[in-house]
Amino acid sequence: MLVSGLLAGFVIGFVAGGDWRNLQRLDLKLWPALFAGAVARVVAPFLGGLALASSIAGLLLVSFVALANRALPGAWLIAVGSLLNVAVISINGGMPIDSGALAASGKPAPADALHLISGPETRLAFMGDVLLVPLINNIYSVGDVVLAIGGFWMAFRLLKQR
Repeated sequence: MLVSGLLAGFVIGFVAGGDWRNLQRLDLKLWPALFAGAVARVVAPFLGGLALASSIAGLLLVSFVALANRALPGAWLIAVGSLLNVAVISINGGMPIDSGALAASGKPAPADALHLISGPETRLAFMGDVLLVPLINNIYSVGDVVLAIGGFWMAFRLLKQR
């Protein structure tokens, strides 16, 4: 969701008169750690028993980089969204996904080591993948939405700054 938020922020920022040259002034601290976090998240579904650890490590790296760059607009939201996802995943041993939202989407249950169907034993279920976005027919967590808003705000503000 972070990437989606960033892309939307760049597109809307540009359409709203933002200037791409503003990105030249961006001094993103610890960007290699951000890259490593993104890679850890992308490869996680393919790592079998290490999928959960890779996903959590990736989220923690994203949060760490966001906190290191907290002066940037949206960075705090990115850190909070990442940590919300880490909390719910860590407590449940995976990201809980709401069966009702899954049924409404028409999608099959994820067959990976990163997700689990919410049940009565699920803790913090409201923070799991419970938000169905019909337009794109996908299910997101509260942390995902906070991450996307932070990414959008960061990209939009960077393009629109004077």
